[in-house]
This record gives sequence, C-alpha cells and structure tokens, in this order.
Amino acid sequence: MEEINYDQLHKYLHEAELLIKDMNFSAAKELLVKSLLINDRSPQVHNLFGVIYEYQGNKEMAMRHYRAANVFDGTFKPAIENMIRCSDNNCHGQKHPNFGADELSFEERRQQMQNGEYHG
Repeated sequence: MEEINYDQLHKYLHEAELLIKDMNFSAAKELLVKSLLINDRSPQVHNLFGVIYEYQGNKEMAMRHYRAANVFDGTFKPAIENMIRCSDNNCHGQKHPNFGADELSFEERRQQMQNGEYHG
C-alpha cells in the first residue's frame, strides 16, 4: 500500500478552507479534488465538500458528503457535528459548519501512534 502524503494533504485542506471562507468555491473544489488524489478516503476532504454544498444551499449534497466522511472515519467529530446540525434542519442556519481541516483522521492518529508521534 502506498504511503499517504499527509503534509501535502493538509496543505491543500488549509488552502481549501481559506478559499471556502472567501466564498471561492470553485477554487476550493479544485484543491479538494487534488486532495482526493492523495487520499480518496479522507474524512476531511468530504467534510469540506459538505461545507461548500451547505454554503451553496444544497443540503442534500452537503449531507451526502458529511455521511461519506463519517463512513470513512466514524470518529471524525466535525462531520458528526455537521450531520447532526443539518439533520435538525439547522443546515445553513445560524450555526456555522465545522470545517475540521485541523482535525486528524483516525488513520492519521493510528499512524502517529505507531511512530510514537501522537500526543493527543
């Protein structure tokens, strides 16, 4: 199995988050597609796609991506919080979505534990 370049992945995730906050969704989506090429099972990527669709008012697509993030990592709290918020019909309401770009996936935490690097 090929090793995932988490440094590059997180670089793209942070850049995409800034673009989303600037409402530049097309550029953010381009970075997220590049992120999927690094790790197509990244909960962070699917969560950020969900945030984009939520901001665009497409609750159905937002929920699909939040659920995908949850399928790939059932411990990824930002996606769980976003799913709960959207399922309560608060999607695109007063509460803002949890971007989660800084959150580590279960796989990243596991890898860091194996390398003796995890302190969280």
